[in-house]
Amino acid sequence: MRRERSPEDRTHTWWYEVTAEGTEVLRRALTASGRPVPLRLGQRPSGRADALLFLPLIEVSRRNPGRCELFQWLATMETSSWLRQHDLAQLRADGYGVWLQDGRCLRFLVHVDRGPIGVFAEHERATSGLGALLVGYRRADRPVPVGAVLVIAQDAEREERLRTDLLRGPLRNVVATTTQQLLYRHWPDEQLWQVPGETGRRRLVELGS
Repeated sequence: MRRERSPEDRTHTWWYEVTAEGTEVLRRALTASGRPVPLRLGQRPSGRADALLFLPLIEVSRRNPGRCELFQWLATMETSSWLRQHDLAQLRADGYGVWLQDGRCLRFLVHVDRGPIGVFAEHERATSGLGALLVGYRRADRPVPVGAVLVIAQDAEREERLRTDLLRGPLRNVVATTTQQLLYRHWPDEQLWQVPGETGRRRLVELGS
């Protein structure tokens, strides 16, 4: 794995990229532990969820051996296949994961807000594209079999608009939000996930409980 950051980025965020050597190490580790190896491992460009959540959680696991672990991660294509297996083909998510920490387990789906989509008026900037993020859950006739649905908003204003919408029309699943800026500054397992209707933020492993 290699990392780089742009001198133009005020957050000084490191962006991680999987190398061929890292892919082979991961493949051997998965095989040795009896876990499935993702299709075309290392052969596809990383998505936003990989950079914002997957790779940082891998690093947290590495820094805290025996205490926490990203036990499973499915990229976008494998997540779509997993959803179809559960008769939830109408849902679209950027990733699926299983996080273990302090003897607890959280299964989650993650969605990344890509910001305003299409042509829109200035006053619509804060809400453009937000409705499409979770529309599939509103159409589902039952909860999705995960402990939490994670949404990474582009900024604090869009997160607040999303939380307001969820308060007006809650989903069957627990939804927790954060922002890209918070993930730039903190590790994703830390206390930066907010559930609509609650004050303060929870740690990742505390969601869904």
